[in-house]
Amino acid sequence: MSSGDDGQERTQDPTAKRLQDAKDKGQVARSRELSTMMVMISCAAAFLILGDSLGQGFMSLFRYCLSPQFLSGRSSDELPGAFMEVLVDGLWLTWPIMAVCIVAAILASVMLGGMVFSLSFKLEKLNPITGIGRLFSMQSVVELIKSVAKVVFIGGVAWILLNQLTDDILGLSLQTADMAVASSARLMLWFLLMVSLPLILIALMDVPWQLWSHHKQLRMTRQEVVDEHKESEGRPEVKQKIRELQQAVARQRMMTKVPTADVIITNPTHYAVALRYDLRQGQAPILVAKGIDEVAARIRALGEQSQVPLVASPLLARAVYASCDLDHEIPAGLYLAVAQILTYVYQLKQWQEQGGDMPDAPVPEVDEQYLKGHAMAPTPTEETPR
Repeated sequence: MSSGDDGQERTQDPTAKRLQDAKDKGQVARSRELSTMMVMISCAAAFLILGDSLGQGFMSLFRYCLSPQFLSGRSSDELPGAFMEVLVDGLWLTWPIMAVCIVAAILASVMLGGMVFSLSFKLEKLNPITGIGRLFSMQSVVELIKSVAKVVFIGGVAWILLNQLTDDILGLSLQTADMAVASSARLMLWFLLMVSLPLILIALMDVPWQLWSHHKQLRMTRQEVVDEHKESEGRPEVKQKIRELQQAVARQRMMTKVPTADVIITNPTHYAVALRYDLRQGQAPILVAKGIDEVAARIRALGEQSQVPLVASPLLARAVYASCDLDHEIPAGLYLAVAQILTYVYQLKQWQEQGGDMPDAPVPEVDEQYLKGHAMAPTPTEETPR
């Protein structure tokens, strides 16, 4: 089996999306034999159950229609209305049978392909060349086999029943009119039910075939599976562009927080992390911005414009960058080193305001046990080239 344009074989099972798309178009598995079987057996069973009341109702209706009182005293203008009343009464008597048949037909469709509403119209069905091709297809062969099977099974059952019921049929002539009508109706109903039973066997053969045929029609080539996956998941270049835009927005949002930082710790050129500490809340310092290379340069430049102190501490900058997420508190293992940096920043502000001896820049003591237990950002020589 060829896919047509690309020559690939349809060896892949249909995906859930393909099955749903086909269902939305009304292309689902259907078995006419299942519907016929359920309608016939349901109708016969309904007649057997409701036959007595239905017969009594029609007998009363016929007596009324054939009685002289029906036409006496009616003008020609009233006759159409009278016949319409009789028609309505007859339909009212048969509505349970019709309702059973309708429900059976709906259930047969829902059982196999689910509830589907589709008004699609395919012009290719009017193409005579396509129609001729369908005459010699495997589907036509299967339909021919089913037709032959129906004739054989139903005809065989009918022949057996007629042989078995010959004496009963001939005995109807010995009964009164009322009894003969009732007996013949009962025989016909049982005959209808027994003749419908072979349809169960035909439906049991047709349903698996229809399911397999439907599944086969929806098979896909490997390329179709790949294309559908790309379409549903998004093409890599589009996803990459979206990620870049998201990162740009997040970076811009991060940069707006740099002026609120209390200190920026640098590598001093490759890494930069901005920390904010609120003395009133008494919590640990929070990382408000971080970056490497170009982003680090922008953080430093924005910090200088906003007069945020910059402190060079390569080891601490790399440790904070690797172990802390944005808008989160720094890990407990870095409390001491960051506290030394913040103490220096406060001393530096006090010196700028009051003068005196300028404080010496600290050399933060980073917990070695913490460094051993956590991944560190690479040193500048280990970085991937920009």
